[in-house]
Amino acid sequence: MALSLDSKIRDIMRSPEGKAVMEKYAPGSTKDPRMKLVGGLTYRKLLSYPESAEVAAHADEIDADLKACSR
Repeated sequence: MALSLDSKIRDIMRSPEGKAVMEKYAPGSTKDPRMKLVGGLTYRKLLSYPESAEVAAHADEIDADLKACSR
C-alpha cells in the first residue's frame, strides 16, 4: 500500500513502517488513545489543526518518509 500525507491515519497505523514515521516526528503519537478518534482523517488534515503546528513544520519530510515506506 502506498503511503503519503494523503493516507488515512488508520492506514498509516496499520503499517509498521508508517507507525515508525509517525513516532519519528511525533514521539508517543501512535500510543495516544486519541489517535483512534482521528483514524478516518488523512495525515494532511490532521496536520492542519493548530495542535499539530510543530509537527506540520515537517510535512514535506514526513511525506517523503511515508512514500519511501511504500517502496
